[in-house]
Amino acid sequence: MSRSAVRTAGIVGALFGATWLVSLGAAEAQDVVKIAAGAPLTGPLAKQGQEVANAVKLAVEEWNAKGGVLGKQIEVLEADDQGNPQVGVAAAEKVVADPAVVGAIWGITSVTCIPVSEILEQANLVMISPGCTNPQVTDRGLKSVNRLCARDDLQGPAGMVFAVEELGAKKIAVFDDGTTGPRGVADEAAKKGEELGVEIERYVIRSGDKDFRAILGTVPKDIDLIYASLWAPDAALLVKQLPDVGLETPVIGPDGQYEPVDYIEASAGAAEGNYVSFLVPDLEKVPTATAFAEAFDAQYGPVSSYGPLAYEATNLMLSAIEKVGEPDRAAIRDAVRATENYTGILGFPISFDDKGDVVGANVYIYQVQGMGFELVSSVSLE
Repeated sequence: MSRSAVRTAGIVGALFGATWLVSLGAAEAQDVVKIAAGAPLTGPLAKQGQEVANAVKLAVEEWNAKGGVLGKQIEVLEADDQGNPQVGVAAAEKVVADPAVVGAIWGITSVTCIPVSEILEQANLVMISPGCTNPQVTDRGLKSVNRLCARDDLQGPAGMVFAVEELGAKKIAVFDDGTTGPRGVADEAAKKGEELGVEIERYVIRSGDKDFRAILGTVPKDIDLIYASLWAPDAALLVKQLPDVGLETPVIGPDGQYEPVDYIEASAGAAEGNYVSFLVPDLEKVPTATAFAEAFDAQYGPVSSYGPLAYEATNLMLSAIEKVGEPDRAAIRDAVRATENYTGILGFPISFDDKGDVVGANVYIYQVQGMGFELVSSVSLE
């Protein structure tokens, strides 16, 4: 065989192989429906991120046991964003490149959610976030982006209202780590505190540092309360080091601290009596959540953070896909946004406004008691 003949045969073979792979990919896309579960599955926030992925998998397993959706089985495509914007964008690009993926449950860190959502928007791939609270997540007017959690401009002020009206705080130190999510909550909390006549002191720590005592030592000793807009590992370290600088003050923080292992256990008792705001009610008091909590516990251990929101988001999305009747990304995107009065496990009907924010969100205030969180208040500013 001549060189040209060999070359021609090679090109034909390559083209046939490529065509076969494309056909195989298309066949696989037709055989299954995929939902992406995006969260920090590794790194400091892995425990909370893995709970998101596990809750998505639980919902999918339950749907598959009943026949799946659109007559197809459902698969979960895990996407590890590590809570890092660059890693998240790379993960999102892989997700949108898979034609079988028709939706994504994504995010507990706003710094990652925001750039990830840009990638999903370009592909008409709908996203429901269980934990990205920064206003910019939805304020950019993207058609694909929705969330079940309350925004920072509700959660931060709600925590401050509780601190002032229930705890009588008049002078508050507000901490954050300088990143998008924690800084956004801190800004909103400080703004509300000033409106309420509170004297606000602002501080920034660097996430991942092991010694906060230098900056804690600059906090006035007559401070009434610390609002620590930090993730659980940093908050645990902060409360452990407060006595070292002579500070004995209650601490309240946002949803990133609602994690018994990474906050309560890691603090070695120092978090006892402190307060955390979170985005769902006490599941033990919501009858519709009982079956979920029991099923999750049986497979993955006790629910501890964003699992209920991720589970609810998955069921809501699969219901929208079923309603659309075909794996059409744009149609599914629009159907999710049009959700009205969806009733699931959270104890209240879910609708999205024209930005993709959940309507009528509440913020729930919990107190650390022993190795758990006890609901002490519910705050709504609407």
